[in-house]
Amino acid sequence: MTGLTMREFSWGGYRNLIQTFVDQGYAIQPIAAFDPGEAHLLLRHDIDFSMKAAVDMARVEADRGWRAHYYVLLQTEFYNLCGPEDWNRLRALRDLGHDVGLHFDASRYPQDVEALEEAVAMECGILERMLDRDVTNISFHRPAPSLLGLDRKLAGRDHLYRPRYFSDIAYVADSRGLFRYGHPFDHEAFAEKRAMQLLTHPIWWQEHEAADKMSILDEFLSDRAAILRAETIANCLPYAERRVKRATDRL
Repeated sequence: MTGLTMREFSWGGYRNLIQTFVDQGYAIQPIAAFDPGEAHLLLRHDIDFSMKAAVDMARVEADRGWRAHYYVLLQTEFYNLCGPEDWNRLRALRDLGHDVGLHFDASRYPQDVEALEEAVAMECGILERMLDRDVTNISFHRPAPSLLGLDRKLAGRDHLYRPRYFSDIAYVADSRGLFRYGHPFDHEAFAEKRAMQLLTHPIWWQEHEAADKMSILDEFLSDRAAILRAETIANCLPYAERRVKRATDRL
């Protein structure tokens, strides 16, 4: 199963997905070079859950010489960019040659443009210090309808819901772990080689496709809990001693 017929949510499926775009004559372009009037493909990844999954996908792309845009949340309970592992993963995305931008959760701020301008400037400033690189563009996390199609930059940064990247071209996303509004290969724009923004969320793309997508989240949450337990044991002696005692009592 290859080409247009291979549609797995796996690393092999992702390689096939993007390679088929390339074989059809699409050019993968960063935002700075993106032309809505050309056969350009904009690869966007919103990291809602797992930095590890993002780095796995970034390596798949780097192996093929593909450059994508990765967007990270600063305000989330699902990962910690200041923790040692996710700090290294953040920089790995950069070092693999990808563009790293801010995944901005506007719902955490007052809903007026001036307040959002200040918030974007603040969060991008933090991310720039972490990356030691300018952050020139953002994506919105679960955007309110008022932000869809907002045709202006925020704090001097482009965003991926401006019409030239969103409504003026084809836009396809894998939200909830599936292409709810049709696979990219079935899209009219693909057949006509029109510009497209392809949004994926790395956690859904595994080494081997999962039969149950929600089981991916169960496994992710279990792994996060294990990390917190290990850190608690390493940093709180009474807690570590209690776990040892409980284990001993069960013998």
